[in-house]
Amino acid sequence: MKKEAYQARIKIVDEKIQTLNKKLRQLETLRVIAFLTALGSLIIGTAWHEKIYFIGTLGCVIGFIALVHKHHQMNDKKKYELAKRTVIEDNVKRLDKGWLNFAENGSEFINEDIPRIKDLDLLGKGSLFQYLCTAHTPYGKKALADSLVYGIRNEEIKKRQAAIKELNEKAEFTLHLKTLSKLIGMEKNKVDIDGIRAFIDMMHKDNQTFGKVLKGLSLALPFATFFSIVAILLRGESSLFAIIGSISIVMQIGLAVFYYGRHNEIFSTVLNFSRNIKAYKDFLIAVENEEFETPYLKSLKQMLCEDEGLKKGLETLYKLSEALHVRLNGVAYLTVSGLLMWDFHCKDALDIWQKQYGTSVEKWLSVMGEMEALLSLGILCEVKESYSYPEIEALTKPVFSFKALEHPLIQDAVANDLVLKDETCIITGSNMSGKTTFLRTIGINLALAYAGAPVLAKDFYAARMNICTSMRIQDDVNEGISSFYAELLRIKGMIDQAPKKEPMLVLIDEIFKGTNSADRILGAKETIKSLEKPWITIMVSTHDFELCEIEESMGRKVFNYHFEEHYVQNKIRFDYKLKIGRCRTTNAQFLLKMVGIYK
Repeated sequence: MKKEAYQARIKIVDEKIQTLNKKLRQLETLRVIAFLTALGSLIIGTAWHEKIYFIGTLGCVIGFIALVHKHHQMNDKKKYELAKRTVIEDNVKRLDKGWLNFAENGSEFINEDIPRIKDLDLLGKGSLFQYLCTAHTPYGKKALADSLVYGIRNEEIKKRQAAIKELNEKAEFTLHLKTLSKLIGMEKNKVDIDGIRAFIDMMHKDNQTFGKVLKGLSLALPFATFFSIVAILLRGESSLFAIIGSISIVMQIGLAVFYYGRHNEIFSTVLNFSRNIKAYKDFLIAVENEEFETPYLKSLKQMLCEDEGLKKGLETLYKLSEALHVRLNGVAYLTVSGLLMWDFHCKDALDIWQKQYGTSVEKWLSVMGEMEALLSLGILCEVKESYSYPEIEALTKPVFSFKALEHPLIQDAVANDLVLKDETCIITGSNMSGKTTFLRTIGINLALAYAGAPVLAKDFYAARMNICTSMRIQDDVNEGISSFYAELLRIKGMIDQAPKKEPMLVLIDEIFKGTNSADRILGAKETIKSLEKPWITIMVSTHDFELCEIEESMGRKVFNYHFEEHYVQNKIRFDYKLKIGRCRTTNAQFLLKMVGIYK
């Protein structure tokens, strides 16, 4: 259903793109005609000495410039529609496995000291970040990554949930914002966080301004140059005015060359930052102009409106960056430097802009980043049929309950229910039956819940807990650490954290699989005993049925759950449904036979 709706939207956008392509071809033809007409008129006017042809040439040149400007505007509209198409198409890819090829996966934010990042697929290839991310600014990507890894304050969760709900209801507005963000992502030379930071740092510095002499020269020399040119044109050849004009031009070029290095250091930082300034400008102005109902979105908008100069400030910076692009064309730069003291006037304009808006830049970008994060966290509302907003409470004991909980990254995921408090849960099951996926399903949905996002469940309630995981354990050859010892260190970290008396959820997959069965069972029992605290919920998956017996020996409630397989026409099948009690079946021999190892 959703796929058909998205494809219908793509078809509408494709029709707009086709119309724009047709108009662009027409403008290109008119540009060629205007250029050839101007050239022909100039040649004829020169040959026949007829002023009317020179006037015609001027008219054609003006028309050519207007057509170039119109072509530029039309091309921007085309880029916008192409970006919009990609945004819609990305949602289609989220309905299957196409999202695994998305460029943004958040790997740059991975902290190796936080195991749950990789254990729960929060960041990196094939991660929740990669699935959700519609952010393309450094601030937006970091805000999303931080939300998924660290969560947000408890008191902010409901506010963010309400904000995401409202944005989800504003479908066209959110599509517009995501399109503007995508325009940044489609740029070949995207500005990175270092480029943004360099610009912000420069805005907070007291940059040296030019003295009165240079300011006077920046006005006097261009005036002298143009006055001399006009005088020569009106009065004919004049050696005096020719000398004045020549001296003025030489002095301007000389000053431009002398101060080039100093100017270049400043202007290169501005140009680097301004690569995507139009998209930044349009995005933030769209937020400023929108009316919001929820307090959180209103507060973000208020941050933009505090200085009462967002629109003017961004438009002025955009025009300044366009003026600085002249420096990228050698002939044009030499011309404006020799006639207008271009660099000095641009520097003066930048100094004025810095005084008015320089300290607001980081705040503007932070608001944009938070909006991008909200748009990303709301993706589940757009592509999933069933979702809900969880209820999260700050409690002293761990607890969670859910109905029809699904893994957000798995197509046709099987839903499960569970209620668990400060208890221990042992999950058994045969190979590939769903034990590990179930643990990850709980962890990844909790990460969404703590980020203020919707979760894939019909009902979801949880305390705010510290999630500790031991799943993807790797050895370290360089450090001489085996996978078993690495797991010991991981679990030791959980035990060391236990005395803090903070609500914890411990998720351990295939506990101590790197050692023999006797040691494994002993180690598992001792681990559970060490972690059995009123503020800790423990979930352990294992192949060892003997571990199920601790249900009767431990000092608190221990529940056994399992997943199982069945066989249809000598083929193994799994229903991935969580069942009460211990597992009674195994499938290792069947799998060995299936691959031809065991006969």
